[in-house]
Amino acid sequence: MPDDLNDDELLEVSLKSLRLRPGLFLTIQRMREGAPVHEAQFIAAIEGKGVMLTPSGMDSLKTEVVLGEAYLIQGFTGQSDFSFTAVALNVFKAPFAHVLFAYPATAKAKQVRKSMRMKTALPATISPSGQNNPIEISIVDLSVAGAMILSPRSLGVIGGLFDLVFPIRFDDVHSNLNLVTKLRHNNGTDNDERKIGLSFENLSREHKLLLNYFVGRITEENSFIIEP
Repeated sequence: MPDDLNDDELLEVSLKSLRLRPGLFLTIQRMREGAPVHEAQFIAAIEGKGVMLTPSGMDSLKTEVVLGEAYLIQGFTGQSDFSFTAVALNVFKAPFAHVLFAYPATAKAKQVRKSMRMKTALPATISPSGQNNPIEISIVDLSVAGAMILSPRSLGVIGGLFDLVFPIRFDDVHSNLNLVTKLRHNNGTDNDERKIGLSFENLSREHKLLLNYFVGRITEENSFIIEP
């Protein structure tokens, strides 16, 4: 996708600025040489107080977290790779299994995409540009620069232009957004659908503002760091 970015600059940022979403997959590793890496999922964080993670997978359920030990926690937001270290404070089995880690003063982050990509399940239609022959598809990945869609069939050659129409909500107003897109890649999937990457072309200022607002709202509604 055109929003991919090779940027080796590692920055120190606040955990809040990463806008972590519940269910985001992470890896945790005790800060000891040779320590195994385990999977976890982000639940929530209370700013300045703690970070809550739940084990992910059967292997992780058997993992014993050592209280008082520091752990390296890593993940990907959809825009940036990030990591932070935190001390394990407590382990809870009820009402569900989770671990409380100390809230980090800072996190390290490296941007790998110019724009945030958000997982979605938006119904949409697409047709060759200028033609009124739409087919129903689903948008599974959306950013202000482009989208990933699932299509029941191939759309055509790489570089072709298409009209993409999908619903958005702006405040309390529901409307359809009609954008010109360019086909960037076209891959088959296991269920015979096509996973197709699109970039947005010649966006108007109004469309850019609407997309930024819409993707930003999705991000905010799915982030969960609580201010004390």
